[in-house]
Amino acid sequence: MIRNRRTPVQRIMLSLTALATAILATGCFNPFQPQILTQRVTTVAPSPTTPQNAVKLFQWCWANRGVEEYKGLFTDDYVFQSAELDSAGNTSRDVLTRRNDEIETAENMFVGSAERPPAAKITLNFDANLVPFNDTRAGKNPRWHKTIRTSVDLKVDVEEGNTLEVSGHALFYLTRGDSALIPADRVAQGFKPDSLRWWIDRWEDETIGSAGVVATLRGARPALGGEVFERSMLQVKQYFLYQPVTLAPSAR
Repeated sequence: MIRNRRTPVQRIMLSLTALATAILATGCFNPFQPQILTQRVTTVAPSPTTPQNAVKLFQWCWANRGVEEYKGLFTDDYVFQSAELDSAGNTSRDVLTRRNDEIETAENMFVGSAERPPAAKITLNFDANLVPFNDTRAGKNPRWHKTIRTSVDLKVDVEEGNTLEVSGHALFYLTRGDSALIPADRVAQGFKPDSLRWWIDRWEDETIGSAGVVATLRGARPALGGEVFERSMLQVKQYFLYQPVTLAPSAR
């Protein structure tokens, strides 16, 4: 009698199929295969040859979960600041995020981590017509430094059908590539001073949210399958940067 022996390759494929079936059956998040394939890379990434295109690439990265492209957007001395109010009602201008935090936040949001899945859906809209202006900071030559201010309309679907919603404005400070401080990891990837490439060296958040990501959700709006929570960009970033973070239960 001839036995139907499976080859090593067939045995491996059967094992992988069984593992995938088990993961799907349990409903667990698989960090090695985030469920984002329906959203990843639907258009060609803009080339940051102008300040406008650099901001468009930022928007593209969020919509298409482009982690590698995102790493090539921020200078080594990049900072993020928020216009949120402190406990005394004053606007805080402390440096809240540097480049490493920015990249880690994007990785957690775009592709997920061992602690939590990525965002289920990300929709980010900026102004259709982005207009650059000279950077008025002291010592910034307008030939190499520009600013762009745009409206922000962000929706991020998270766990249990809930949505984080952000509106307001963002102010980006951009530096031309032959003046930018290029991060070491990008230099290792072949990036060099380049007058035809622009980098983001500062992002000022001008969105205003509620009292905090883990705060009571009195302002939440019902939505299909969950609720909509109005948040600032800072609060969304904190939600994905600090693990684990959960939304407080709604008082229905």
